[in-house]
Amino acid sequence: MTDWFSVVAELTADLSDIVWGVWTIILLCGVGLLLTWKTKFVQATNFKKALKLISGGALNRGSSEERTGDISPFQALTTALSATIGNGNVAGVATAIAIGGPGAAFWMWTVSLFGMATKYAEAVLGVKYRQKAEDGTMLGGPMVYLKEGLGMNRLSLFFAISALFGGIGAGNMTQSNSIALVLFSDFGIPKWFSGLVLAVALWLVIIGGIRRIGRFAEMLVPSMALVYVLSCLVILVANVAELPAAFSLIIKSAFSPTAATGGFAGATVARAMAYGFRRGTVSSEAGVGTAAIAHGAARTADPHRQGIIGMMGVFIDTMVVSTMTALVLVSTGAWSSGLISTEMTAVAFKSVLPLGGIIIVVVSALFGFTTMVGWAYYCEQSLRFAGGIKLSIPFRWIYCILAGLGAIFQVKPLWDWADIFMGFMVFANLVALVGLSGEVRKISET
Repeated sequence: MTDWFSVVAELTADLSDIVWGVWTIILLCGVGLLLTWKTKFVQATNFKKALKLISGGALNRGSSEERTGDISPFQALTTALSATIGNGNVAGVATAIAIGGPGAAFWMWTVSLFGMATKYAEAVLGVKYRQKAEDGTMLGGPMVYLKEGLGMNRLSLFFAISALFGGIGAGNMTQSNSIALVLFSDFGIPKWFSGLVLAVALWLVIIGGIRRIGRFAEMLVPSMALVYVLSCLVILVANVAELPAAFSLIIKSAFSPTAATGGFAGATVARAMAYGFRRGTVSSEAGVGTAAIAHGAARTADPHRQGIIGMMGVFIDTMVVSTMTALVLVSTGAWSSGLISTEMTAVAFKSVLPLGGIIIVVVSALFGFTTMVGWAYYCEQSLRFAGGIKLSIPFRWIYCILAGLGAIFQVKPLWDWADIFMGFMVFANLVALVGLSGEVRKISET
């Protein structure tokens, strides 16, 4: 039985590597470049306006412009961010730098710049092709614009099924497992207890549907991101003399091999580029299509307006939160410690902040929980598309139960399965983005 399980796990890992190989990154970057060209650099020309819209939404201004939809435009952004700002910003960035060197951060910035155009297109299409479900709520996302915009019924169903299973794995069970593991290792809290608390807390949020999720995301996501960014800023101020050298090392390492030093084994330019591109795309989910589901629920009649709000999700996730992590790791020297993942980030925090280790544990737990909340909505919308609204309430209960089970049992193979389904989502969504790029161009010109 063990041998059979090991063989399946190995095959799954190999398939995951194939799905997320170099060709996937090339496709994501290529579509990002195409949409940047089609929209005439919307991420640059509309950046200032996007900041104004976000600040207005955060202060609850502009409600008179809100129309058909379930949540405010700002809540749509924070709901999307709840699924993207997660442990990838803490552990994922550290892993990318541990393997690819400081230069990975530069390539992470590069791919995210074009990813903003991709996210803009997803939000635009999410609003343009959304539909009203039987209960009056909105249903949008790649599965809808694949069907309504391109008439690809089978591919739309393929996306919905992939999002459902990918979300249950990457967005739910693996997150609860990671949270329970860190709470057990740092505080000795039994995994079953963490699982129970997570399942109950999750139920309290998602049982109320998208409106409660939107209110939750609007309240918690900006707060937790602010706490993490401020903590990083304190560390950077304490190491301000090292910042010029840190930036220099990041840029230099992006274009020349990084020599082995300390516990760092060394890295080529190709490796720095590969891990930087992968972290930038996976962290922001630009190209995966999930943001279109959240932005499709926004109370707005203007796809372009929601699009420029949506593209800022990439900026906040990668250019702000992930960049803070990268600068902290490089300026403190933790990047060459030989550690990886959350351990590396914790060492960097502890080097300056007395409670740095606890901050990382708390932030990781909150990041993981908000990811679970965001993906609960994505999975439910995908299920509703495939099977109807009657499945919504039973699914919410099942999702919470699986969260509790994920905390207790070993779910490592689920990471690979989740990556495979996420890759499937990317494939289907990129087909839609290319096929509907003309529509995106027209809307961007209005």
